[in-house]
Amino acid sequence: MDFARHRTLGAAGAVVILFMILIALLAGVIAPHDPLETSFLDQLKPPSPNYLLGTDAFGRDVLSRLIYGSRTALKIGFGAAFVGASIGALLGVISAYFGGKIDLLLERLMDILISFPLLILALAVVTALGNNDTNVIVAITIPIIPRVARVIRASALSIRQMPFVEAARCLGATHAHIVAGHMLPNVMAP
Repeated sequence: MDFARHRTLGAAGAVVILFMILIALLAGVIAPHDPLETSFLDQLKPPSPNYLLGTDAFGRDVLSRLIYGSRTALKIGFGAAFVGASIGALLGVISAYFGGKIDLLLERLMDILISFPLLILALAVVTALGNNDTNVIVAITIPIIPRVARVIRASALSIRQMPFVEAARCLGATHAHIVAGHMLPNVMAP
């Protein structure tokens, strides 16, 4: 409750996201009509008690299509954000930890990915891979990765010099253990 008073915009955003998740989960119960059912007698109807947001050019209920569409939007949005942030964080930490040629190679790869406009890159990926939900997630994820990797790399460069990382090295910890167990948890805030 204290959060809602002091961070009203954050609380409002959380309410909107929770509302969307609830609607997406209960789409089969909430939607008044089948979103794919066409009715040529009901084409382009204005909003009415039977069709609260009207119908489209094929006679499909717009409200039902919005409700069912929230499932896809949330799946793609959260999927792309999670995968992009995870891969970007891992690449950023690896780049900072190993340094040298690995850092140079990964940073030039990130430069190449950042140099393409987001929309053009996403369209190229969808065109190359095909149009389905998984490929759309991949297309949105690819532009996220270099931005996250840059932010995480900057944080990981300072963490690499910390005494606890050096202590783990001295104790014989593997590179994978140091990256996953010591560095990744410490760069999660950014």
